[in-house]
Amino acid sequence: MLIKNLKLTHFRNYDQQAFSFDPFINILIGDNAQGKTNVLEALSLLANGRSFRTSKSHEMITFGQEFGIVEGDVESNNHPLTMRIVLNPKGKKAFINKKDINKLSDYLGYLNVILFLPEDLSLIQGSPRARRRLIDLELSKISPIYMYSLAKYNKLLRERNLYLKTLKEKHAHGDLYLDVLSEQLADLSVDLIHRRQAFVTLLDEISVQLYDYIAGHETLKITYATHYKEISKEAILEKYKKDYEKDIRYASTSSGIQRDDLKIMLDGKDATLYASQGQQRSIVLAIKIALVEIVKKEIGEYPVLLLDDVLSELDDMRKTKLLNLIEDKVQTFITTTSIDGIHHQVIERAKKLTIEHGALKEEQHG
Repeated sequence: MLIKNLKLTHFRNYDQQAFSFDPFINILIGDNAQGKTNVLEALSLLANGRSFRTSKSHEMITFGQEFGIVEGDVESNNHPLTMRIVLNPKGKKAFINKKDINKLSDYLGYLNVILFLPEDLSLIQGSPRARRRLIDLELSKISPIYMYSLAKYNKLLRERNLYLKTLKEKHAHGDLYLDVLSEQLADLSVDLIHRRQAFVTLLDEISVQLYDYIAGHETLKITYATHYKEISKEAILEKYKKDYEKDIRYASTSSGIQRDDLKIMLDGKDATLYASQGQQRSIVLAIKIALVEIVKKEIGEYPVLLLDDVLSELDDMRKTKLLNLIEDKVQTFITTTSIDGIHHQVIERAKKLTIEHGALKEEQHG
């Protein structure tokens, strides 16, 4: 996959700006608050149909303007495509080759990006929700079936929780309708758990090799942690029914895949408790690059990698390892305030774009 160019109209602090990109490494250089991350947001929006910063379209439109446009020419499976997102205060519309795309599921998959933010480095110590979101987001990109089933599960879960609230207000007990909702959730859960397990098994297989290259010495192990002892519709439904009284009391579903997690071990110890900051950063780095390799394995071509100010958060050894892993392989976009002191042939050969006050000030290749 390749992003050839990008055109921004009334997007964030860009009024009108066009960029052309290198097929390998592109470095966006500039002081803070100049618009570097806005470019990555635009690229991510182009790929995913949504921003990694906000769910409100009006926040992405330049102040005082009525609309915003993000457009880019990309190459996917050796086919040229023009992708376009038009923003307005009420929402957004997506287009591929000028054709209106109504469903997000029909838009996803043409352009796949892996995003690496500084806050991702706290993934290990963060909440289980952050690690679940990582699984759901990346798995949805490569599996439309998973994305559809997860959306259906979340809709049913909201419906069940609303009904639990109704039962609580009426001081009622579990009934036939709660049985139906629970059975439908149990049915979906089995499929979703199996898909998550298969994905995490692959993530572990690749991450282990990458961690050994990045850090060495310790042994990494990543597994999918579900609180169900048996993965079957019958066992999951039995758990739901066992918790009816508690669920009605709290008007919330106490068990389910929405509470599962990734279990990350280092030399047999829980990394969330015992890994040093350096070890945690090596683990996250291994996981992010593993996601790049998984996309390649599943769809046959590498995704685009977006690194937002990540290099400044890594020591020299990890910077070098990261750059070695992406060299001549993955189209990468890196934002940074400076490349001074970073000595690597990837940086030396990269296309450098200097950003100042929401505009491309200077462009230099090599």
